[in-house]
Amino acid sequence: MCRILSSLVLASLWAGCVRTTPAAPESSRSTQQATQAVRANPEKVAQEFNLRPLAAGVTPGAESTSASPNGGPGTAATFGLYVLALSWSPNFCCTHSSKEECQGLQGSFGATHLTIHGLWPNYTDAQAQQAGAGWPQYCAPYSSCQKHPTPGCDPDPSTIPADMKTYGPGYVSDNDFLADHEWPKHGSCTGLDSGTYFSSALSSLLALPGDQGTPELLTKNIGGTVAATDLRAAFGAPESVMLSCDSSCNLSQVSICLTHAASGQPGTRTTCPSNVTSSTYDNGCFVDNRCPNVTLQAVGQCGAGGSGSSGSGGQCGNPGQGPACTEDSACISQGYVRCAKSGCCTTVPK
Repeated sequence: MCRILSSLVLASLWAGCVRTTPAAPESSRSTQQATQAVRANPEKVAQEFNLRPLAAGVTPGAESTSASPNGGPGTAATFGLYVLALSWSPNFCCTHSSKEECQGLQGSFGATHLTIHGLWPNYTDAQAQQAGAGWPQYCAPYSSCQKHPTPGCDPDPSTIPADMKTYGPGYVSDNDFLADHEWPKHGSCTGLDSGTYFSSALSSLLALPGDQGTPELLTKNIGGTVAATDLRAAFGAPESVMLSCDSSCNLSQVSICLTHAASGQPGTRTTCPSNVTSSTYDNGCFVDNRCPNVTLQAVGQCGAGGSGSSGSGGQCGNPGQGPACTEDSACISQGYVRCAKSGCCTTVPK
């Protein structure tokens, strides 16, 4: 889940491993060496975790030729609004089955509810035109983290709310990958401390209509299809809502535009600027009216009519997956870390 970057995002993952793994036994050294090697191939981690693109538009779970906005250097707290990005995990896990959150998806909160991908500072259209970028990223003192990440780029794990295990499982699984990515890249530009940043994402989700941020229209139609306009309206204030779809018009992500309040935290709902509504990543269901109807996949509802493989090992190399494999050595030689249980190469250490 996750804004794709052109930087060494994967090094945050490596740094998370260093933080949580004090000493490497002999048996794990080859895996750690492979992890370090992957730092030279950031596109592999960016693809695997489905982060927001910086280059030509990539809809979550789909291919596209439309342009998406770029991130660029910025100054903390100088932005116009927030974008709260929420993942639909049954779609994400069709092509990310090796992720810890996906291995435990059945019966979890994320099986039937939206979960947190990220809380992103974003420019208004006027600001974007002036900055030449859609949003600020890696603001001081985290500017060096884009190209020279260190463990100091990661947030203090104690500032990640315990409720993220339910509402943002990517923040506390796979070596806290999302927390270690979202904080230096996006959180650093909010002017907030990491604890306030993460708790603001939680409170923004829970303030949305429906059951803990997920409207009844979605929870009552899992496995079925709804009109995209009806789904957008179900969140209220439809001008503040964007929907992302994969290439088969399955829902992959919902994004909500929020004001940048005087406190520095996200405020009330606001109209999304055109620099995101025209993005195939953020609003791909509606760009060019591509998906009048949207499928709300259930857990395991992949393959035909879905966005990709169910992760059984029969198909790999889809967005979010490495190539098929049977042993670690084949993955390591291609810049990945190991062969996951899904039968696909992964950048996530054991």
